[in-house]
Order: sequence, then C-alpha cells, then structure tokens
Amino acid sequence: MRIVIAWPFHGIFGILYAGLAVFLLPFFTFSFTDLLKSAGVPTLVAALLGMSLTLLSLVTSPVNLVVYTLSRRQYVPVVDYVVVFGMPIPIPRVALREEKSYIAVNLGGAVIPLAVAAYLLHLFYTPMLVVSIAVAAFLTNAVSRVVPNVGVVTPALAPPIIATLSALLAGGGPAATYITAVFGTIIGADVMNLGKVLRHKPPFVSIGGAGVFDGIFLSGVVATLLANLL
Repeated sequence: MRIVIAWPFHGIFGILYAGLAVFLLPFFTFSFTDLLKSAGVPTLVAALLGMSLTLLSLVTSPVNLVVYTLSRRQYVPVVDYVVVFGMPIPIPRVALREEKSYIAVNLGGAVIPLAVAAYLLHLFYTPMLVVSIAVAAFLTNAVSRVVPNVGVVTPALAPPIIATLSALLAGGGPAATYITAVFGTIIGADVMNLGKVLRHKPPFVSIGGAGVFDGIFLSGVVATLLANLL
C-alpha cells in the first residue's frame, strides 16, 4: 500500500490549520470522551482514550493511504517530423497516453473516525440505525456538489444537522448521532460523488483529506455536541 504525506493546507493556511486544531483539542477530546462513556467505558479511561484519539487524528492528518489506482488510456494524434534534404516532412501517427488517478483515504480525517463509528455500530446496532444512516447519506448527497480541482463541498453545518435529525429515527443520543454523521457523510458526500470527482481526471483524490477539519471528522464531533444539546 502506497503512503502519501501531504498537509491539508500550506503556507499561512497551514499555520492557521495547526493553531486552530490545537485550540479545538479540548472540544474534540470531549466529543470522543462522551462517545466512549456512552459505550460503557469508565470516565477516566474514556478521557485518556479520547485525548489519544484526538492527538492521533491531528498527527496523522497529513497521512494518506492509497487504496486504488485508476488508469486511463487515451489515443491521441501526434505529428512527427523527418528531415529529408533539409526539409521537414510531417508524419502523423496515433500515440498511446496513460493517465492515472490515485484514490486515497486520509488516516486522521477518515480512517480514525470511521474506526470509532464502526466500533460503536457494533455495540449499538439496530435496523433503525441503518435507516438513519441511509437517510443521512441521501440528504447529505443532495446538498453536496463537486467543484473541479477542489473536491466535494457541502454547507458547513448541513451534514451534522442532517445527522442529528436523522439519528432521531434510531432514538438519538451521542453514539447513534456520531455513527449516523460519520457513515452518512462518507457515503453521501464522498462515496456517492466519487464518480463525478473522477470525471475531472484528478491525479490524486483523498477521502478525508482535510484532516481534522474534513467533513467526515467534523460532522461526527459537531453532531455529537448537537445531540447533547438536544
């Protein structure tokens, strides 16, 4: 498996990214701690695990794991020239050109929240939870759009609000809301739009590539906060 190290933002935006991430560490830690407590983990252990997950997510934000390489072959007309007695003579031919798109998943922005959501889904699985994920995925896909050279974009608060309301179908609560937010966002915004993204032939696509500020990660923690407020 190929590993690509790439910071979500560069230059002054990279400094702002790191500073804001550190500033929000307590918020992210609280969200993970609350989730683990809802799964029956003792408070102290949940707090330590919550802090570890938060720091690990931040540190691994630049790490992208390439999971698939899409190759495209194109036949393009080209013209070669042969010089005969000092005169260039054009010789048309057809050349084969191969383009590749690397599809990756970001470790901090996608793999870690997905692993937490999968663990919670194993503990709290119900058929209605699957329904809430499906509803959230459909609605998230409806409000998302693909921007060339940028990727999939959604209104900032739309996925967590959609997840919070959709999770009410499964009884609500932090765990159901987090599960719905993470799976709903990754399916509705990323997976269902992957075909549209690849039509623009990008050389590199990373699901969760914005790290701890990606829609997948933020949807989970913001939706958990909204669930507590409700």
